[in-house]
Amino acid sequence: MTKEFQSRTLTGVLLVIVLGTAILLGGLWFWAACLLLSTLFYKEYINIYKAKKSYGFFFSTGIIGILYYIGIYLDFRFTLQISLLLILIYGAFRVITKYPKFTYKNIKTTIFGFLYCYMFLSTLYLLRSEEGGLEWILFILLVSILGDVGAYLVGRKIGKTKIAPVLSPGKSLEGLIGGLILATAGGVLFSMVFMDLMIPVSAFISLAIVFIGLMGDLFESHLKREVKIKDSGTSLPGHGGFLDRFDAIIFISGFIYILLEVTN
Repeated sequence: MTKEFQSRTLTGVLLVIVLGTAILLGGLWFWAACLLLSTLFYKEYINIYKAKKSYGFFFSTGIIGILYYIGIYLDFRFTLQISLLLILIYGAFRVITKYPKFTYKNIKTTIFGFLYCYMFLSTLYLLRSEEGGLEWILFILLVSILGDVGAYLVGRKIGKTKIAPVLSPGKSLEGLIGGLILATAGGVLFSMVFMDLMIPVSAFISLAIVFIGLMGDLFESHLKREVKIKDSGTSLPGHGGFLDRFDAIIFISGFIYILLEVTN
């Protein structure tokens, strides 16, 4: 057993214990966990773009992100709209006073960072707050993990057809199919025992979770490739950064929350 494998395993176990406890407790505990993760995501996002010249603007947006979380916890209406408006107003002020060192591109990058790191993940807290939210979060995590495991095992054995050879050379079509099969089987079984979902519905959602998780993974790979780095950070030994570990969940949680809001 290599030292890297040991550190990766230990980090994974600690993450499961800490986040698993927060998920089960829900409420303020899970809200705090999501806020902390979003802030760590945003810190890594800043480092990815090495935004030293506009660090003050990025920092201010991080403060707005925290206020956004407070707003959704208090169930305050128009929290997202007000947060984006504050970023735009302050960004416009910075462009006027700091141009050409600060341009609209800084605003664009920052708004995306806010949506990607704060807004997307906050849907996980909102989902947990809904009736049956705990089961949905466990469903998401189970299907995501099984999709990764299936893709890894099958891809390692017979993976030949590359999905995105430039962004992620290790991902293969054969591995994706293996992940889809294992994740769908696990998702259907879980929903039969713990959720009131018809088999075709749970199968469809499981397939969608794997595909959207893949998109989230490849998208984060694109961000890193753009600035020529391997990992988003070094905070998690054996895993890289927090964005490296949760890139798929960021996209998946938003999809499931919107799906439930639309269908309900």
